[in-house]
Order: sequence, then C-alpha cells, then structure tokens
Amino acid sequence: MSSEKYPRSSIEDDFNYGTNVATASIQIRMDFLKKVYTLLSLQIILTTAISALFMFCQTIKEFVHASPAVVLVSALGSLVLLLALAMYRHQHPVNLYLLLVFIVLTAVFLSTVTFYEYFTVLQALFLTCAVFVGLTAYTFQSKRDFSKMGAGLFALLWILIIASFMRFFFNSDSTELVLAGVGALVFCGFIIYDTSLLMKQLSPEEHILASINLYLDIVNLFLHILRVLDSMKKH
Repeated sequence: MSSEKYPRSSIEDDFNYGTNVATASIQIRMDFLKKVYTLLSLQIILTTAISALFMFCQTIKEFVHASPAVVLVSALGSLVLLLALAMYRHQHPVNLYLLLVFIVLTAVFLSTVTFYEYFTVLQALFLTCAVFVGLTAYTFQSKRDFSKMGAGLFALLWILIIASFMRFFFNSDSTELVLAGVGALVFCGFIIYDTSLLMKQLSPEEHILASINLYLDIVNLFLHILRVLDSMKKH
C-alpha cells in the first residue's frame, strides 16, 4: 500500500479554509486567541490615543466641532473599509494595512466624544472595559451554545437602527435614555455572541475578522453607555 511521501502535518490541516478553531489542536487554538486579543488590544489602544488627542488638543477639538462633515466622511470611510476587509481578510499583509486605516477612520468618527464631559467619557470607558472583561470570562467558561442568539440580535439591531431614525422626529430625553439603554444591552449580547463565534465558527486564519467583530462591539457598547450616562445627567 502506497503512502504519501510528504504527509501533511496537523497544523497544515488546522489552517485549511473552512476548518473552525474548535476542531483545531490546542496549540492552534491558543495561538489564535493570542493573535485575536493582541490585535484587539492594539486597536483599542490606538483608538483611545487618537480620541484623547481630539479631546485634549483644543485646536483639533474646535475643528471637529466646526466641521461635522469630518465625522460623516470618517463614518462612511469606515463602512467602505469594512467591506474591503471582508473581501481581503485572507490576504496578508493587505488585510493588516486595511485594518490600520479602518482603526484610524473609526477613531476619527469617535471624535464625537469631544461633545461630552471628560468625566462622563472616562466613566463610559471604565464601564465598557469592565463589562467586556466580565462577559468574555462568562462566555469562555459557559457550556451554553450562544450561536442561536445571532438572528435575535440582528433583528434587535435593525429595530434599534429604525428607532434611532425615528428619534429625529420624536426626540426627548426619555426616548434617548431608553434607546441608549437598549442599545447597550444589544451590544452586550453581541459581545457574548461574537466571543462564542470566534471559537466555534471562524477558521484559525481569520483572527483579523474576529478582532474586528469584537472591536466593533466594544466601540458600539462604549457609545451607548456614554449616551446613557449623559442622559442620566440631564435627568
């Protein structure tokens, strides 16, 4: 009986497209998690640094307040970069370059934090970090299957988006507080869902995609917590 002259190693098998992290070896799983959370940490640090520059540099802060189009352009640019990242997520190092530009544009979009008080922003930042760490720890130790949450979360997200547009016609402090609170809960759900997803459905080479999913969850949770805290102050 003939055998392969150069049999494939388990690592080569683990990196085949379509293989998820859960079925990979322990070494591959640990390397994958290390890459995901290292990238995520770098994204958060860079975003925080750029946002702090917008907050504490008076010239830049005044420019943002006088030029709301900057926020709009950065938001649209972020969406375009997301599509590009989805298309090139397996192409290294193009995906890393796209990721860097995406983070910078997202950080510019987050310059909206300059419209809030410093203490409120810090409160939102610490609360977001605490919630993320807590939910991540819960998801990793839980034996529950969170994959079924996806459909419900995306349905709630669309309802939230539509309600946010309606807010422009029926605006009130109470409505703002309710929508911000619901939004925060929705993205808490997304953190649990995406943390579960990165282990059970993504393949080992998709660490950039996994880090982006969690990054967007954190950013959106932060923005909603910020709105909640600001609305509570007004009440």
